[in-house]
Amino acid sequence: MSLDLDVKKCFERLEKIYAAFRKNKGAWGQANCLSLNRGPSNEEDLYAKSVVLHTYLFGIELTDTVIVITEEGIIYFLSTKKKIQFLQQLEDTSSLENKPDFVLKFLIRNKEDSNAENFATMLEAIEKDKAEDEKVKVGVFKKEWESNTEANTANVSGWQKTLDEADTCETVDSAVGLGMLLAVKDDDELDLIKKSSVLGNKILKHGFIPRLEEVIDKEEKVTHEALAEEVEEIFADPTKIKLKVPAEHVQSAYFPIIQSGGNYDLKVSALSNQKKLKFDIITVSVGSRYQSYCSNIARTFLVDPPKAVSNTYETLLLVHETCIAAMKPGEPIKAVYAAAVKKLKDEGREDLIKCLPKNLGFSIGAYFREASLTLNQKNNITFKPGMTFNLCTGISGVKLSEADKAAVNDKSAVKKIEEYALVIADTVTITMSTPDILTKHNKNLTDISYELNGDEESDDAPDGDAALARKIQEEDDTQSGQRSSKRLASTYDAMKDLQASAAEREKKQIQLMDRRNEERVRDIARSKNKNRGNKEENEAAEEIDVYKSTKSYPDSVLPNQIKVDMPSQCVLLPVGGNPVPFHISTIKAAVIQNLDSVSYLRINFYAAGLALGKEASRNMAKLVEKYAPYATFIREMTFRSLDGHNLNNAYRMIMELRKRFRAKEVQEQEEATLVKQDKLQRTKGERVPRLSDLTMRPVFAGRKTQGNLEAHQNGLRFISNRGEQVDLIYSNIKHAIFQPCENEIMVLIHFHLKHPIMIGKKKQKDLQVFTEVIDASQAVDAGRRSMYDPEEMDDEQRERQLRKKLNEAFKEFCRKVEKVASKNGFSLEFDIPYRDLGFQGNPHKEMVFILPTLNCLVNLTETPFFVVDLDNVDHVHFERVTFASKAFDMVLINKDFTKQPYVVTMIPNADKDAIQDWLTDMEISYTEGPMNLNWKSIMNTVADDDRFYMDTEEDEVTKKEAGWSFLRMFGDDDENEEDSVQEDSDFDDAVDEESEEESKEEDFDSESEEESDFDADEELEEQGMDWEDMERQAMAEDRRKGRRDENEDEGRGRKKRRRR
Repeated sequence: MSLDLDVKKCFERLEKIYAAFRKNKGAWGQANCLSLNRGPSNEEDLYAKSVVLHTYLFGIELTDTVIVITEEGIIYFLSTKKKIQFLQQLEDTSSLENKPDFVLKFLIRNKEDSNAENFATMLEAIEKDKAEDEKVKVGVFKKEWESNTEANTANVSGWQKTLDEADTCETVDSAVGLGMLLAVKDDDELDLIKKSSVLGNKILKHGFIPRLEEVIDKEEKVTHEALAEEVEEIFADPTKIKLKVPAEHVQSAYFPIIQSGGNYDLKVSALSNQKKLKFDIITVSVGSRYQSYCSNIARTFLVDPPKAVSNTYETLLLVHETCIAAMKPGEPIKAVYAAAVKKLKDEGREDLIKCLPKNLGFSIGAYFREASLTLNQKNNITFKPGMTFNLCTGISGVKLSEADKAAVNDKSAVKKIEEYALVIADTVTITMSTPDILTKHNKNLTDISYELNGDEESDDAPDGDAALARKIQEEDDTQSGQRSSKRLASTYDAMKDLQASAAEREKKQIQLMDRRNEERVRDIARSKNKNRGNKEENEAAEEIDVYKSTKSYPDSVLPNQIKVDMPSQCVLLPVGGNPVPFHISTIKAAVIQNLDSVSYLRINFYAAGLALGKEASRNMAKLVEKYAPYATFIREMTFRSLDGHNLNNAYRMIMELRKRFRAKEVQEQEEATLVKQDKLQRTKGERVPRLSDLTMRPVFAGRKTQGNLEAHQNGLRFISNRGEQVDLIYSNIKHAIFQPCENEIMVLIHFHLKHPIMIGKKKQKDLQVFTEVIDASQAVDAGRRSMYDPEEMDDEQRERQLRKKLNEAFKEFCRKVEKVASKNGFSLEFDIPYRDLGFQGNPHKEMVFILPTLNCLVNLTETPFFVVDLDNVDHVHFERVTFASKAFDMVLINKDFTKQPYVVTMIPNADKDAIQDWLTDMEISYTEGPMNLNWKSIMNTVADDDRFYMDTEEDEVTKKEAGWSFLRMFGDDDENEEDSVQEDSDFDDAVDEESEEESKEEDFDSESEEESDFDADEELEEQGMDWEDMERQAMAEDRRKGRRDENEDEGRGRKKRRRR
């Protein structure tokens, strides 16, 4: 035969079979020898043990072939001449490192004696293994024995009849032994299973899900069987989803199973029926087969799900993840089922235990389902690295009450079902550490939920806004002539979809801005009523009273000498021979000047009519404002001394006292707005969730603050290695964010607080703990090494494993913290940033990757942190939005107009549509414009405008743009378009005349863009002069300059007019 046999691999696998047979005979039915027979081909039984064995050993199926393995180490092959010639490639053992423990013998079919001699040779060999007075136990595949005998093939049927007629032999079933052996896969098998899993992922993602969404959107009536048939056709022709793999390598493991409408069967033997697909709870199971190796994936899709169904699905997802975590080497298989039951009890869903199936999956590989390795409650076989399982976590027969369906739209199909089922299935490989999930298709609730019968959009938008939306939608809908190129033709549909999406987004934005304007008017009115009367109380100035009388002066005060009283924060200055006290807060500056024989000390004071500066205390500014109308102020005092020692000492002490006073005032201002936190209640008598070896930002002091984070009854405590402590009370945490490590060098947990706390000497509203996967310096240095360096590859492997381990440790800690907080009556949930919505931008002084979360817009990996609470964002404006620029800026305007907006610059234009879609989904209004604006001036103007969010002026009749509508690039006054056209009719008439002449020229000169080299920009450029023209012009200039007649001035005037 022309086929090549992988000799080395075949010997390795024969060695494994022979060793397993000798070591564990119990699994092989206590057989003395094995007779592993493959009868005639049967396409209906793809998973027969003999087919799997031949694929495992030879890569192809050799029909009518007998393989006999004796205990003494002789392996016989009986088949036709061509097949034996193919197998005789095994005689060349030069590629083997070690000599095998067995001997191969090849027997060619003999037609003359009907294989009598061959049968006698093999029978004699197996009878040597017989003990006295006992029959030889021959291990066979009992399930295939009868069909092989009835097939009347020359080799297999004749051999099996010989064994049946022999009094010295009896057959036992050895299928379990082969199943146990094949359960542990080698690297080549794992690679094929991984490819099979990727195939299933792609067919589900690019084949089934788009088709399902199309059916739902168009409300098509299609049967489960017809939809499953469409999926099956993708296996027959993978190019339908642009998958370039040989079609002969791809098969479906079974006919896809699609179910809905309240009738569900979670067995892999279930069938897709001919009932119509219902848009309620849809389950789909897809089994893939790549080069004879199988994988399985199942997902549930929820359409208009009630809250009870969504909660149950999230519970099932937790159970699924718990089962995966229980699949560890050395653990019994039954531990998976026990983990599922325990998780349901821990989540308070004991009612779902009875809804679990009898088993949660099975071993999968070349054989689709190994019956001896099912994930049930009684299987004591232990997990081993290299095993691959189909973990199928499902529940069925779950009741759905009328109360659960009450909040669902009456049009939803969920209203009609009484009970439902949910299923999640993945192909999982057992490794030495955590199991590896091969079918990586998303299964989070947000990824599998659809809303079909939500609230309909209202159509009561103003006429002008509606006209604007229609104008944008229809702007590019029509084209004259043919499409300009094939490239544009291929992307035309995509552009149409993009334009329709933009128009729909703009329509929603118009409605959203009107609604938010009304909400902000109500919010501002409520806040004004709440804060009325508090302003005057907060602005009262505090009088300065240091000494009650002259008796309180320090004892060492001299009549004509400056004295600095540090404890009283006062400077006593001599005026007319008498010491006069001045509080340090009244002194604006002090300057000393030392000359040869004399020294001068000049002291400036805060006074009315002068700029106070930034260093003036708040109380001093209020006092100056209070007494300015009627008091007399001292602006400056100068002191002269022949002995400069005293003045220098006084100057030094004044400056030191000012420094201390200023530092104390800053600290008081920092602490003035602090809200007193509750005292941390430590957990006693039980294990405390803890994360170790963390680095905290911001730091207490020094370069790094490292320590541990613990979760207690009412808050978290970070304890540094130096004994410093920071307490975070659950009630003070506004947003908690867990960011796993994917493309970054760290995994982190970030807390954004409601009220700031003091860390060291600074007030902080953000606190973060993290662990670096690799040191930042190593990350930079690693780029200089070769990609083929073995040490580099090992480092990368260790880094991936460490990253995965740290992500799971942090994720588990977050779950424990949520559980502790919930147990003690607090609500705390950790957000995970949406990485697929992230974009590059510059919020401070460097480009960073900015990520949205459920409640914030953040960059947490670089300092200073960038955290924008979306609840505080009133509006978003996009600046520098032009066709010429490659990037734009985004301004996030705060609801508190006294605060300056957040600005993110240099965002790539490619991210604009995605950001605007996200803002629309978050119900945040936005506008865009072509230039940067002066936001300080705008915010001052807006803050002083009491009717900013109203659409009328103070007379309540004159219309104006409400809120942030004035920032809109196109405006929203399209209803006045007819008036403006009428006013400019004269101009339009002139344009019409020119357009008629141009249209005649266009008819003459028209040609398709594919054939023309016409460049409009080049045609509009000014034509330059050639060298002769330039030389003649220079000579004329020289002649004009040489003239000295009385008309020179007039000539120059004419020359200037010509040049203009």
